[in-house]
Amino acid sequence: MKQKILFISLFINFLMVAQEKCNLKKSIYNDIYAIDTNDINCIAKNSIKKNTLFFTFGIWCEPCRIHLPNAIKFAKENDLDFYVLLVEAENDEKTKQAIDYLKKIKNDINVVVLKDEIYGVKRSKKNKKFVAEITPKELENIDDYSKYILLNKDGKVLMVTNWKDNKGTDWRDDTEMVKKRILPLL
Repeated sequence: MKQKILFISLFINFLMVAQEKCNLKKSIYNDIYAIDTNDINCIAKNSIKKNTLFFTFGIWCEPCRIHLPNAIKFAKENDLDFYVLLVEAENDEKTKQAIDYLKKIKNDINVVVLKDEIYGVKRSKKNKKFVAEITPKELENIDDYSKYILLNKDGKVLMVTNWKDNKGTDWRDDTEMVKKRILPLL
């Protein structure tokens, strides 16, 4: 029990240090951090873990809700820093709904939202701009949701998944896609 408390304390302390080093700012609308691609790189660089995984999410997105438990499980099993990245406007009601939904699933889940000041407030345009920025040139740029974005300790984006990575299997189960596309990069 003492080890568990110590681990949780150290983990929370680390998250605070990483956030301070990256100079992250909380959204004026929610109690979560509003970030951009530079912040994502900084979070990965300042992680105590070898890799950091971001999972894009929208409360309205059925694949996002279905794939989320697998993303959480995969991150835990592979000792990844894990963040759920909301693509809504910071003050959108759907952002508030998503935060509530995510906190019910896992109270200590790391939730961040894309900055309105950088990406705008319209979801489709916001996602399109963000995905174009974060996706390495050697990967196909498809502005869908329920993406796994994997970064290494140097802040380098190793993988940005898209729906085609899960082609040929049941769309509701992304386990094989994660095993084929993400696991080999760890």
